[in-house]
Amino acid sequence: MSEDFNVDDLKKKLKKNCTTKKDKKHTHTDDVPSFKTELEVIEALVQEGVIKLQQEEVAKSDDDTLDPSLIEDYRDEEKDAPSIEYESEEDEKETLKERFKSVKKPQLSLPNLNYKKLIFLIGIALVLITIATYLISSLSDIKEIEIVGNENITDKEILDRSGIDTGQKMYLLQSNKSEDKVKVLPIIQSIDIEREWPNKVIINVKEHNVVGFIESNRNYYPVLENKRVLRGFHMEPVDAPIIHFFEGKEFDALVDSLNDVNPEMLRMISEIYYRPYDESYTRIQVLMNNGQEIIADYTTFGEKINYFNGMRESIGDNEGIIDLEVSNAFIPYNTEEARRVKRDMSSIPRHVPYIDDINESLDVIKKSLEKIETSTD
Repeated sequence: MSEDFNVDDLKKKLKKNCTTKKDKKHTHTDDVPSFKTELEVIEALVQEGVIKLQQEEVAKSDDDTLDPSLIEDYRDEEKDAPSIEYESEEDEKETLKERFKSVKKPQLSLPNLNYKKLIFLIGIALVLITIATYLISSLSDIKEIEIVGNENITDKEILDRSGIDTGQKMYLLQSNKSEDKVKVLPIIQSIDIEREWPNKVIINVKEHNVVGFIESNRNYYPVLENKRVLRGFHMEPVDAPIIHFFEGKEFDALVDSLNDVNPEMLRMISEIYYRPYDESYTRIQVLMNNGQEIIADYTTFGEKINYFNGMRESIGDNEGIIDLEVSNAFIPYNTEEARRVKRDMSSIPRHVPYIDDINESLDVIKKSLEKIETSTD
């Protein structure tokens, strides 16, 4: 072994290696071992080589392998887990799908927003926009006006009085003022103006009933149920009788009786004359549209005229006078009593003299008003 190895060279080499290690560890150089024989040197070299191999293996394990403790745990779990054998690949795939479904998926956490409040605010904004659009645009214009309940007064006169017209704004309609303007007309008993959104106005009118007509200078003026005569309101005499020679309390009492007559019977009466005489100051002569003649008392006429239809059926085609004043009897024209009744009625003046004076005074007033209107124009 002395021929193969140079002991001095080996000592120098070992001394150099030990010195290098000591320097790295910041130790003293006087700790270098001393070798006496070649065998000790060889053992030292062999030991040095083993240490280097161990250090290289440790370095490789730090870089490429896992922690031994984790590997042991993993192997323990594999040992404990039951081994599953699948009959086919399809069973294995189905099992894997079931396991995948059972895995809980992570849920995204959304910010905590108050959705109800947001929806409420959006709803209010939409409502305000809709209202503003309606108020500004033509959607809020009056497009239809319906008048209900008027029989004697025309739609045009009601509209002219009310001041309501299409194209006006629904929300600017002042129904109370319009109602007051129409109520000025004597024939109007009540009026109610309603809005029917979005574009319709309904005018509900209730008129006073017309129970008769007064003739003056070939014009006919309606007599209302409230005893008022519309002198400036010319109408054709339909559905009510023409009244002659009544005034004052007699006129009021007759209107009260006519209010008790149903409308169907009232349309059958043609004319009513005031025919007082010495034995009765309340007698009236009534002419029917079918030519039948009746004498009655104006204070009870409204009650007894309802018997007319029944008496007419029993009379048939016979001509005469129906007496509703006292006895509710039929008096044929060929009897002495019928001639006496006709004689008493013919001796009464055809009209009361002061009616002409009243009509003349009204004409003078009318002409004066016309002159004032033309002068102001």
